[in-house]
Amino acid sequence: MGHQSSGNMQKGSKFVFCSSNEAHFHWISAALHTWQVVQQELAPIERLAEQIGRARPQLVLLDFSGNCRGTGEECAQDMLALAQTLKIRHPGMHLVAVGSSSHPEGAVAAINAGVHHFINMQADGAEARDVVGTMIAGLPSADADPCSVIALLGARAGIGTTTLAVHLADILQRQDTSQSSGQRVALLDLGWPAADGQLYLNISNGDFDLLDAIRNRHRMDATLIQTALAHDQHGLRVLSLPHASEKTHAISGTDAIGLLTHLRAYFDVLIVDLGGFPDGELIARIANAADQAWLLTDQSVGSLVSLDALIKMLDNSQLARSKRHLIVNRYDDRSGMSALQISERFKTTLKTTIPESRDALVAAANAGKLLHENSRSHAYIKAVTSLASQILHSEEGSRQPGGLFDWLQRRLTRQAKRHA
Repeated sequence: MGHQSSGNMQKGSKFVFCSSNEAHFHWISAALHTWQVVQQELAPIERLAEQIGRARPQLVLLDFSGNCRGTGEECAQDMLALAQTLKIRHPGMHLVAVGSSSHPEGAVAAINAGVHHFINMQADGAEARDVVGTMIAGLPSADADPCSVIALLGARAGIGTTTLAVHLADILQRQDTSQSSGQRVALLDLGWPAADGQLYLNISNGDFDLLDAIRNRHRMDATLIQTALAHDQHGLRVLSLPHASEKTHAISGTDAIGLLTHLRAYFDVLIVDLGGFPDGELIARIANAADQAWLLTDQSVGSLVSLDALIKMLDNSQLARSKRHLIVNRYDDRSGMSALQISERFKTTLKTTIPESRDALVAAANAGKLLHENSRSHAYIKAVTSLASQILHSEEGSRQPGGLFDWLQRRLTRQAKRHA
């Protein structure tokens, strides 16, 4: 237990208590003495949401007591706004209201914010422990390596989003498996047309799609994931949209986010392909739930116009700009705006460029293969391998043994020896 200021909140804190009231913090710390509780003092909502998102706590405790600063000043509206912002930006985050029966308006505000778990500071501390114990019983351990969720958003259909997603997921999955369970990577194949990702990976469609997974989420455990989800020979799990468009329309944003949050407990990396998906609201919600949103465009005027519309939609959904990364696909520095100019024009951090490679990709696809199965030294594969390595070597994945470039170098060396 311990106090920690808003500017120094450490990543991985188990619980975060949002309040500037020292007496309330001491009460909640004592009541939840078997868990680590870190205090997050109040600040502007944007900064608060950003700091809490970086900390990635198991639970966020929100002070709805009506007196968050120890001065008698009301703060229920601050907590209401923070809860609503967290639900939009971090929909998988678990929220608990902390209040007092002497301030019933705080409980009402919490309910209005969609926070339905409540700790009453006028009750016994054992009641608070019961509330929290029940909530976290089904959550993954805070000591487990967190899953990285990468959402790929195409500015428009047909610019190679699904192609990038399947190559990225397959390259990630093919790393050495000597110290891994094999269930490391999953591809949520939500691009349009439906199930194109499975087609590119040469995986049979199977009978278990995204809608089935949503309906069976309460049964979704390691065994069901192992047996029901489509997969390739290297263990990459793939979950695709149903082929019937009317079934796709039945998928709600809340259901999709619930499934995504549930799957995080079972994989190291989730790649979510949203290329061409027609529901802008669901795209925005998944982007908010992801750790990173990669915005894919090419240099054509049509794609740049579509990119502008996509960014405006993400602005309206309050997607943090720190999550957004720009990828310029089919890039040719001799034509159109440069990647740096596109990045500056749309105020989005440039992650990488991927060279024009349509002929090589089509040739590999016509042979029923991905491009790295034909040519690991191709410039497209080098670019995708670099992206995969960045995921593996991010702060979240830094504890995984080995590295993708080491793996690739060993494979290339063996390949060279075979052809020597």
